[in-house]
Amino acid sequence: MGFKMIYYYDGSFDGLFTVIFKKYQEIGKCEIKTKTDQVNFLESETIKTDLVKAERVITGIKENIGDEFFENAFKVFKSNHTKKEEVLAITIKSCLIYGNVYLSSPKKAAVTFRSLVKNFNHETHAYKGFTRFREIQDNYLLAEITPENDVLVYITQHFLKRMPAEKFIIFDKNRQKASLCEFGKYEEVEILEMNAEDSDKEAIFKDAWRGFYEAIGIDERKNEKLMQANMPKKYWKYLPEKN
Repeated sequence: MGFKMIYYYDGSFDGLFTVIFKKYQEIGKCEIKTKTDQVNFLESETIKTDLVKAERVITGIKENIGDEFFENAFKVFKSNHTKKEEVLAITIKSCLIYGNVYLSSPKKAAVTFRSLVKNFNHETHAYKGFTRFREIQDNYLLAEITPENDVLVYITQHFLKRMPAEKFIIFDKNRQKASLCEFGKYEEVEILEMNAEDSDKEAIFKDAWRGFYEAIGIDERKNEKLMQANMPKKYWKYLPEKN
């Protein structure tokens, strides 16, 4: 059994589209990976990002497959799937050949594509509802999240619309990056560690809320299974009463 050719790229959306453009004929017969320090120099090639070529792929997708597909392709790219590049490349090539009907087919790449989009949307929706902010120094609000997928940009846009007059930070602990938001605008930055302290007002509020929660709680009526049905346990860490 022969080795598959491996094409490395810089990890950017444009970088992946450059690979798709340059190696279109080999899609489905190769591997596409983000370039790391441990590059396999045998049976491999590093593809340099070319914005012009990437834009040609983007234009082709939007004109022939549609804007909705392009948006979903971005979500798949932001997913945590280990083979997302190959899933995207195969799905894009197949849609360009066979049309949008491919997306509803039982083909492996199409099934995986649909599943990743569904999972991404579900997690984004969950974090829009379960994300909790606390007040820290300098009148900033801070929310810390640990999503499986890279949903930060979607969560940020949601809260920018909800809180256009606030200063807040959303910190993705899994990817060590954060959105710094002030008055309707934001910037995404890398942050290794978030050393934030609760404001005095926030500390008082948390203590009061925990006291209230303990006072009204009736041990005999606690239903953890129902609690998990309403809010999955992985989100409990963001609740003051659970910490």
